[in-house]
Amino acid sequence: MKPKSLSFRIFINTFFIGTLIYFICAFLFISNMYSYFENQIFSELQTESNFLETYVLQGNLEQLENLQTANRITLIHSDGTVYFDNSVDAASLENHGSRQEFLGALSKGSAQISRFSSTMTEKTLYFARQLSTGDVLRISCNQHSVWVLILGMSQTLLIMLVIAVIISGISASWISKKVVDPLNKIDLENPEDSAVYEELKPFTKRIAEENYEKSQREELRQQFTANVSHELKTPLTSISGFAEILKAGGTDEATTKDFAASIYDESQRMIALVNDIIKLSKLDEKSISLEKEAISLREMCRDVMTVLSVSAKSKNITVNLTGESGLINGVQPVIYEMVYNLIDNAIKYNVQDGKVDINLQNLMESHRVILTVKDTGIGIPANEKERIFERFYRIDKSRSKQNGGTGLGLSIVKHAAKYHEASILVNSEVGKGSTFTVIFPV
Repeated sequence: MKPKSLSFRIFINTFFIGTLIYFICAFLFISNMYSYFENQIFSELQTESNFLETYVLQGNLEQLENLQTANRITLIHSDGTVYFDNSVDAASLENHGSRQEFLGALSKGSAQISRFSSTMTEKTLYFARQLSTGDVLRISCNQHSVWVLILGMSQTLLIMLVIAVIISGISASWISKKVVDPLNKIDLENPEDSAVYEELKPFTKRIAEENYEKSQREELRQQFTANVSHELKTPLTSISGFAEILKAGGTDEATTKDFAASIYDESQRMIALVNDIIKLSKLDEKSISLEKEAISLREMCRDVMTVLSVSAKSKNITVNLTGESGLINGVQPVIYEMVYNLIDNAIKYNVQDGKVDINLQNLMESHRVILTVKDTGIGIPANEKERIFERFYRIDKSRSKQNGGTGLGLSIVKHAAKYHEASILVNSEVGKGSTFTVIFPV
């Protein structure tokens, strides 16, 4: 079902409320008016009873019977026996000792009671008062019910309803347009510059933030595309150049082997670059389908140290692992890439005969596991610490390419940490080495 527009919803709700208010006001008016008329009738019955009391006390029942009045007059002895009625033969009437108005007059001196007819279209109002003789004088008259009153006023009420509906419709249409108009005028490119309701300012602020994030993502995408193109162009140019020379022929066996080795190295560099790009894309899109599991960082660090042992031996670098088990919950391939890149960088950018210290801490009271990788390498200048996690950013470009780096290692570390809600701290000094600390929540 297609959702209704905001204008339509505002119109319907406003129209409904206006019509509802009309019916409430009409009900209150009629009920109050009806109650007012009823109280007026009771007041008139009481006044008439004061006038009739003189006739009763003087015993002029014959004159009372001939009195011209539309109201019914009844005289009742204290035992409930009716001894006079100006409408019917008193002898034919039953004992009124159980009637509410009679009992109320005996107990309180006077009482006023109303009773509906069997058809509910009419009700009888009774006013009874006890005389000084002990007898009860009761006067009654008929009054139409409120439904009859509404029926009699139906034409007027209908006209008022039509007027109320027209006014509600016009008002609802005007209000809906006034409410929606500022929304339609919001500049989605510059939402915070638009004049909107105070309640909508968080909404426009959110749009502005999303616009900014979108522009930042677009800028990063353009930079990434440019960097990828540049990074791929260099090895492809080298491969193309070597292949062209080999194609022309005339090279000796040593030169051919040298060119083949260069082509292999450049192709491996391209494969590593493509693999790193794929890893980053998966982390960006959170499209990793593997489930999280219990991982021992200590065991994983040992595995990485075994893989990188040849690289460490080539520079006579000592790699030490200390600390506790470092049990965390994570996606194993992602955590492995993070640990691998941290230790690999610590070896690549270390000095000859250097040292790499890996330490693990289980902080049970704060539910955290801390992985620290410390090296004695070239260090990071203070003004470049914020940029080392950018894609393709290299502090020493020539050394990075010489070591076979793609410039994406620390970006993978950053995104892997973000994926596991971990934080990274960097402490470094040029010429004295760097310390990378990853804090995992447990």
